[in-house]
Amino acid sequence: MTAPRVPDMNPLSDTTTLASTSGTVFAIDETATHDGPGLRMTVYLKGCPLHCVWCHSPESISPEPETVWYQTRCLRCGQCLEVCPHGFEKVDGEINREMEVCRTCGLCVESCPAAAMEIKGYTATAAQIVARAERLTPFFRRSGGGVTLTGGEPMLQFEFAFAVASLCQQSGIHVAIETTGFTSWKRLEKMASVIDLFLFDFKHADDAKHREFTGVSNQPILENLRRLLDLTRDNGGHKPEVLLRVPVIPSCNGSPDSIRKIGETVAKIGATRISLLPFNPAASGKYAWFLRDYPLQGIKRQTDEEMRDLESLVRVQGLEVVPP
Repeated sequence: MTAPRVPDMNPLSDTTTLASTSGTVFAIDETATHDGPGLRMTVYLKGCPLHCVWCHSPESISPEPETVWYQTRCLRCGQCLEVCPHGFEKVDGEINREMEVCRTCGLCVESCPAAAMEIKGYTATAAQIVARAERLTPFFRRSGGGVTLTGGEPMLQFEFAFAVASLCQQSGIHVAIETTGFTSWKRLEKMASVIDLFLFDFKHADDAKHREFTGVSNQPILENLRRLLDLTRDNGGHKPEVLLRVPVIPSCNGSPDSIRKIGETVAKIGATRISLLPFNPAASGKYAWFLRDYPLQGIKRQTDEEMRDLESLVRVQGLEVVPP
């Protein structure tokens, strides 16, 4: 891994503007170890333009704050019914919640004695995020870690993500960003100037299947990936690293043929490194927060042997397989 660069400082006015730029965050993990090299502070941004059927973070899809209900904690005491102007009601003696009419006023959160309600999503400035990261600098230096921006899709909050990455850059903190690549090239190119590592998710090589499973075409994603890879081979300027990451989902893109085609497709446009991420069934519990059924209920995680077999299919394309 290359050492974090120490860039020229922006003028004070630019730095002040960056520091005050705000965005909507729904979680921060200061001890992450799977979102880039070393110990990471992973910042989760709200909002995603894709609607993957296997989405591991349904609380990340909406760009707006949302109130979630942890039903396993709920005491059924009725405090929420007394204060809620929209969303909660009693039906046949049971507490019922209408998600579509909830306005996220927070009254139920404040009144709940069991902490069974929580608002996912809050406003933070870039300066607040970076100040929190700077406290972890000794750990980043020892481990080769840094900050990772993820979501959701961080590029959906481009100004905020760019501000956080820029300020981290000024502090000499390594910055990674996890992206679907579904954004404009203008934004992606500008973001590349302040990013050390792109964790570039790729879901499916077949455009029709990609539309079926994510709701969007893979064509702009592939074009952005191609241009980003070209940028890393350019003779001048900053060159971020690019690591392809493929969530391997049984019944969606997890067949040997699908993985082989993914390897062929990304290798042709210049990718050199790839990680295959096994399916994580733990996401099913999050869908209950929103009173929704998990679309992949009952699907099991692949065995280590199955994953090794799939890795061999992309390795023969000349790709370096990076452990997840």
